Amino acid sequence: MTLKLPLVFACSIVASSALAEPPAPDPAVPPLNPPADPAAPVTDATPVPAPDTEALPDTPVPVVTSHTTSVLLARDRPGPLSYAWYDPDLVSGIGIGFTIGGGLTGFTDRAMRDTVSSNVGGLWDARASFGTHIPLGLDVSYIGSAANINTINGNANGTLVGTTVEAALRYNILPHNTFNPYVFAGAGWQRYDVTNMRFSQSDTGVAPHDNIAEFPMGAGFGVRDLSGFDFDLRGTFRAATDSTLLQESNGSYAKLHSWEASGSVGYEF
Repeated sequence: MTLKLPLVFACSIVASSALAEPPAPDPAVPPLNPPADPAAPVTDATPVPAPDTEALPDTPVPVVTSHTTSVLLARDRPGPLSYAWYDPDLVSGIGIGFTIGGGLTGFTDRAMRDTVSSNVGGLWDARASFGTHIPLGLDVSYIGSAANINTINGNANGTLVGTTVEAALRYNILPHNTFNPYVFAGAGWQRYDVTNMRFSQSDTGVAPHDNIAEFPMGAGFGVRDLSGFDFDLRGTFRAATDSTLLQESNGSYAKLHSWEASGSVGYEF
């Protein structure tokens, strides 16, 4: 009985303190979280913009560089039977070559063959080729020729010198092969001059000079080395327009159609 009375008294004190109203705030002490002012205007919360990160003029900007190495795979190179329009093994990518050479030439018209001392004359040429390693290319050529001519009686009558400048499109049958056969056709200008002429035109029927248009066509065969050197063989027929170089006894003029068989060496890149 003695212990129960103090225990009941203590419990009643705790219960009364828990149910009691909280004490009034002290005006002298500021609250930790002041209440919002009901009269203050309500505004939307907007995010604060991030500070400007643009570099100042004198501030060095780090540059990130990447180093890549291109690797040419074997499948990127055209095969020997390919008709690709680009060859990465060449500096030009298409094949540009320069050749010089010589060979034989002659006329197909009997009257002209009877006028020159030999049915076969000498020929020399220089050629620039563009597109030797693609299906379609272009040849620009200079051709020179020389042949001794005679009168009807067989007397020497000087030298017939021919000068030709022509351009021809060429179709490369195997443009990426070591052995490349091709065909070509084009047009050009041809001039003939008789040097050291001893007899007049009225006596021989041979004019001192003549200019004509000519149209080359033919086929060739090129052999190429990996170093860039190449060897070329070709046969050409040149159809010529009407000429006044040689007047025959019946009053008509001889045709200046001609043929060529030549070889040349050069370099391509």
